[in-house]
Amino acid sequence: MSQHTRASTSSHSPKAIGAKITELALREHFYPSGFEQELQNNLDFFLDGVGVDEHAKVPYDTLFVTGSDIDPQNYVNTTEIGLYLNILTEAHLNGNEAALVRINETLDVLLGAPNWNGLFYWPYDIVEGQLQPQDEGIVPAVDNANLAFALAAVSGAYLDSGDELAISAVTKIDEILQRQVPGWQQLYDPKKDLLYAGWSTKDRAPLGYYIDRKANESRLAPLWAHLITKGTCHPVPQSAFNNMELYTGSFEVNRQTLKPMLTWDGAYFQGMLPAIWLNEKQLIPDYSIIEDMTKVQLSHSEQNNIPFVSSAATTDDSYAAFGVPELSEASVRFCLSIAGGNTGTPHATALSYMVNTEDAVTALQSIKKRHPNIESPYGWFDAVDTTGKMSTKLISLDQGMFVCAFLATSINHQVDTYLKRFGYYQDVVDMYQSFTSDS
Repeated sequence: MSQHTRASTSSHSPKAIGAKITELALREHFYPSGFEQELQNNLDFFLDGVGVDEHAKVPYDTLFVTGSDIDPQNYVNTTEIGLYLNILTEAHLNGNEAALVRINETLDVLLGAPNWNGLFYWPYDIVEGQLQPQDEGIVPAVDNANLAFALAAVSGAYLDSGDELAISAVTKIDEILQRQVPGWQQLYDPKKDLLYAGWSTKDRAPLGYYIDRKANESRLAPLWAHLITKGTCHPVPQSAFNNMELYTGSFEVNRQTLKPMLTWDGAYFQGMLPAIWLNEKQLIPDYSIIEDMTKVQLSHSEQNNIPFVSSAATTDDSYAAFGVPELSEASVRFCLSIAGGNTGTPHATALSYMVNTEDAVTALQSIKKRHPNIESPYGWFDAVDTTGKMSTKLISLDQGMFVCAFLATSINHQVDTYLKRFGYYQDVVDMYQSFTSDS
């Protein structure tokens, strides 16, 4: 199997003349009343020359902002590219024709990117308009699965379109996903009946740990691995998803006992990122574990005058796996220390829009009222602590989650369309029946 290949750009599509993306807008119903300009402000991160490299056609991972001056960092991961493609799809559905051209351009960049058995590296440096893997040669299951579901959403939006560029995008997506089958097969360990977290091309071996928790942003990897290898000679079984463990805690809020889902770090995004693509309200047998997790986060946020807590920038522009201790499996079950809950990140509060729209908007408005300087010209800064100190970073992963939380109903529908068309939907329903607490 190839360790480092570069696929040629697809030749089965019309060549679209690229256009600079200087304006993005969503269909009117996506803008919550009283929060229209704030959502638009975060959406504007994804303009060319701001958070997007107009030559490579992908977002920068990190943008430092001082006043109106920006300092982009020239690297990216594929989850960020996937969220960007989902945003472009919604912009195109709102009538922005250049967005569909850009979708095809970005897919061409992915088709031409070096890969391992079809799977993409983490991260990629952006070098002269091309994606170049770093020396570590890490191939993560999590980012590849996130990208796969993001691509499924784009395909689902256009499966019945007669537009030549839309048909081209669907064809390119199918090519990207099908060539990854050998990679997903190799990440499965039949002895453990779990999926490895990834592969190191530097070490020529799988990473030394497994995806073994459902309350983690990686949970889509064994799910997707089963779907895409289904019917092949070496399928990844549903048990790779079902065998992942899930734990809940117990917490008192306003004399009410809550049973929140515990993520490893107590980070909100670990529990919520997959819901951008899958309608987990319908899929999870007892969704109250997510609702209770959200209520604990909201209580913590209100008590500490910060946004929800999740992995994010630090206020001195580093990065940390912040979490609420009471929501951390590491803390609750094993008494391990975690980064703690004194720093919040706006994107985590935005993710709660998928659970309770009114509470989320109210909480976001409250954050802006308490911390008016959190809004840069290109989106909300990534972190603020209990003293009011802020990061100067914008991170495209977090900006993508912020915006796509408001688009999730549409993205969920697009993914559902794709899953049903390819005969995958019932498998997803079946696997999610195991999404129950092992506590």
